[in-house]
Amino acid sequence: MSNKLSRIYIGSIYNRDLEVFEKIKKFCNKNYNLSIINLLKKGSNSFNIKYFKKQLKRYPISLIIVKIFSEESNQEIYQAIREIAPNIPLLNSSRAIEICESRIKTFKFIEQRVKKLNIPKTYFSMKEAYNACSNGTKVIIKLDTHNMPNLPKKDRIIGIAENIPQFKKLVENYREDDLFFQTYLGSFDIIYKIYVVDRWAVSITSHDRLQQKDNLSPLELIHIRISIEKQLKRRILRLGRKMGMSVFGVDYILTEEGIPFIIDINDFPSFRRIPEAVSLISDYIYNIVIMQHQRFRIPAKV
Repeated sequence: MSNKLSRIYIGSIYNRDLEVFEKIKKFCNKNYNLSIINLLKKGSNSFNIKYFKKQLKRYPISLIIVKIFSEESNQEIYQAIREIAPNIPLLNSSRAIEICESRIKTFKFIEQRVKKLNIPKTYFSMKEAYNACSNGTKVIIKLDTHNMPNLPKKDRIIGIAENIPQFKKLVENYREDDLFFQTYLGSFDIIYKIYVVDRWAVSITSHDRLQQKDNLSPLELIHIRISIEKQLKRRILRLGRKMGMSVFGVDYILTEEGIPFIIDINDFPSFRRIPEAVSLISDYIYNIVIMQHQRFRIPAKV
């Protein structure tokens, strides 16, 4: 006897890391009879509110998955979800996705709402960063926008200002609103990445993009799995709950004293280095749908 549900539809507003997502779609369809429907207009890969309404009328969508490049036009997506589909659950909340688009919003949220996670000192204006640098603090300068289309990740880092002349040189071609400033904690060859699906979490090593060279050997490029300290895992899961994320990623570094500092957060990361991620994410989607249908199921009469 098949334990599959009757056909159920999941909506997707998804335009980045498509390779892994295609595997999730196939896995969900084959193993759980879940069809993932594209809510972006076919061919243009852009959001169209009329097409969005049409797809919601055509399919009884049980869940919406949103994973998009950071663009100003995303506000139309968030507004459409709030106004047209307020009762359809999201895999990650639109609020969390919007926060993760901006480094300033991300670290301001952590600073205000998740006190026990360590983060580098963040400067929320150019004046604050300038004053810190003038007092001898090294400041790392990044683009504030997180997932910019057609921009390699390493190019989102502008540089490190060790003094005021360097600071002025690095920021001279940018608007203040485009930039993000933090205290530079030093050179770390290894960055640790944590991938989360619900309460499951795994950590791997990666190379710091500021230090990475093109001639790394195959052995150096290996992503090694490491254990996650229990307290750090609890705090990261708590961060996800507070933001409204169940599938997300965190980058951190370890100081010489062994203190973890969070340096990046990503809603729905690529999971390319995690072979079991496709089945784990698919299982989680299936479980959400099951719980939702059981919640609204009308009991049969005896």
